Amino acid sequence: MPYPKVYIDAMLLNWGDRLFQDPFKHARAQRLSRAGVRDEATRMRDQLARTLRRTPEVMVKITNKASSAQGMGAVRRHLRYISRNGQVELEDQDGDRIAGSGAVRDLARTWQLGGWGIPETSHRREVFNVLLSMPPGTNRQAVRDAARDFAALEFGDGRAYVFAAHDDEPHPHVHLSVQVRGPDGRRLNPRKQDLRRWRERFAEQLRANGVEANATARRTRGATQRYPKQGVAHMLARGEVPMYWRGVANAGQRRAGWQSHDGVFAAWREIAQAIAASPARLDREMAVGIADFVEAMPVRWDAPAVINRPQQKEPPRPERTPPELDNRPDAPRPDVDR
Repeated sequence: MPYPKVYIDAMLLNWGDRLFQDPFKHARAQRLSRAGVRDEATRMRDQLARTLRRTPEVMVKITNKASSAQGMGAVRRHLRYISRNGQVELEDQDGDRIAGSGAVRDLARTWQLGGWGIPETSHRREVFNVLLSMPPGTNRQAVRDAARDFAALEFGDGRAYVFAAHDDEPHPHVHLSVQVRGPDGRRLNPRKQDLRRWRERFAEQLRANGVEANATARRTRGATQRYPKQGVAHMLARGEVPMYWRGVANAGQRRAGWQSHDGVFAAWREIAQAIAASPARLDREMAVGIADFVEAMPVRWDAPAVINRPQQKEPPRPERTPPELDNRPDAPRPDVDR
């Protein structure tokens, strides 16, 4: 007999969490009710479907990390930058619009003197500068609306912030400046898991505004392209060659990157094997899609020469339209780690 749906859902959650979330959350299915497992498995299937059809990925990153720790002087410079000296409209946490160089100066003065205040110079970060971006061709108004909704959800506890949408580059993006101290004096201290949550929440708000968006790690997608940091990108744009940056990974970096994907391949394989045994036709079709997706990963074809793939007979691939699976528990299932 086919595996029970609750078993398929639990396996999907266990391995899906390893693939998309914290690797140590893989036991959460054991703590959920049957209805909870069903609902979370539905969300996981949606995440898988977005990833397999290569839905555009959001980008969320903290910028100007060095200058943002230098006090009000750096804050003024950044506000002038994102507002293009008052030519680009800012919007604050209350929905008020700020336009013109004089209004931007008034905003900076309010931030310096109001609330907990911001010292002229500081050894601590006083404002987080966050960049929210989507690929070229994305609806710019939807990106702005999603950024507004994201900021309200994530920082709408009385914390002061402003954002500006820039239209002078192909990829729509929003600069969001958030004061570190909240109304209760507590300071923002985002960690890696917070940045991951920010990406997921921004993607959710984009989808709520009618834009297909996804938030997965590059490793999950087997991506190998190396993106320069902001300072390096500016140097390259000026025609300068950074001393310590390489546009192409060397052999050691390629070897380490390949080996770091072992867990990713294992998670994709286990998910495919679990849903290939599902009685649901859409699950079995998704298993076929996973095999195609993993086979096409850039990292699979960017392996260093020193890492040799096993020379063994390839297992047969599932057909385009999966047939009814053998009812035996040990029936063959698609192996995506080839």
